[in-house]
Amino acid sequence: MGGHTDRVDGVAFFNDGRRVVTGSRDKTLRIWNVQKGTLLGESLQGHQASIFSVAVSPDDRRIASGGQDNTVILWDVERKRIVFKLVKHKGWVNCVCFSPDGRRLASGSQDGTAVICDTKTGTVLTTLVVEDVWNTVLIVAFSPDGLKLASATSDGIIRVYRTDNPTPFLINAHRLSIRGIVWSPDGQQLISAAHDTTIKFWNSSTGRQIGQPCTGHTRWICSLAIAADGSFIATASGDKTVRLWSTKTHQQIGQPIEHPNTVQCVAISRDGAVLASGSLDGDLYLWSVENTLQRQDGQEGYKEELVVEQQPRISEIVSLQFLLLVHRISCSRISIGSIANASCRSQCSFSLQRWIIHSHMHRAIPTNVPIPPPLLHHSR
Repeated sequence: MGGHTDRVDGVAFFNDGRRVVTGSRDKTLRIWNVQKGTLLGESLQGHQASIFSVAVSPDDRRIASGGQDNTVILWDVERKRIVFKLVKHKGWVNCVCFSPDGRRLASGSQDGTAVICDTKTGTVLTTLVVEDVWNTVLIVAFSPDGLKLASATSDGIIRVYRTDNPTPFLINAHRLSIRGIVWSPDGQQLISAAHDTTIKFWNSSTGRQIGQPCTGHTRWICSLAIAADGSFIATASGDKTVRLWSTKTHQQIGQPIEHPNTVQCVAISRDGAVLASGSLDGDLYLWSVENTLQRQDGQEGYKEELVVEQQPRISEIVSLQFLLLVHRISCSRISIGSIANASCRSQCSFSLQRWIIHSHMHRAIPTNVPIPPPLLHHSR
């Protein structure tokens, strides 16, 4: 069963953790079985141009999508039908999100507006206008209590609105376009990620920056996601990596998760166990995340250790599916070619990625790495 034929710009997990939806520049949405790595039914078609953003309602019954056709579409998941089309924007729809109770849907557009509508009727409840007509609303996010909406724009400013007040509270956050914004679960912090390669933390009431920014990406950041418990965030970047960060220490967790191309979007399952990323090559990648928090005595103090295993990307060319083999090797520096002879000097955690087997090519597996039997086997 084929996958997307163009880049994947939007990805979102269902709250049940068993499904994930993707939106692509091929104008379609696709729903995937996370465990089996297979498509669930036919693609959803209704947009007339590229899809930039997708979101799943809290009850898993609706999907929202927005794209280059200036349109927001609300979908019935079970029937795979359009509930309504919202054509209120005069520019591309860059982002969509549901309120925590699922009763409202917010969208942000190239036309410099954020629109909040009723998810039952499609009625527009509020239109929030950025004062600079040349500005683009790139991200919108409801606060956990649903009383505030944060929007991020191409001028690097975060605007926080009370949903009953059109006058925003401004945070001058970044020097370049903001591509991701999330709330902490308690609503006390906002986290932003931008084209300037940084991730910053903000007091959502005062607008003051909290601690130092997360740094490490070497090219622009395209997307940001936060775990439901708020313990870590994930960022996707033009440097072809996804990186995980501690929201407590603001430090990178583990090694970058490398992709063959620019990573356009990232999402974390509600239980924090699975990471999904979509890329410029049109593929969806699923990663199993084992999050272990440890407190150690001595100079190390607080230590966070998160081991990432790769699960094969979902695409038309994947014929067999495996979870990647994870090795814990005690050594200070590791290169795959010299694992067997690595000298052990200090403790670290290392995730060794197993090659994906494609139907049109066979990539060699390093001979010095033992390969277990497949954990998943799906034949189309």
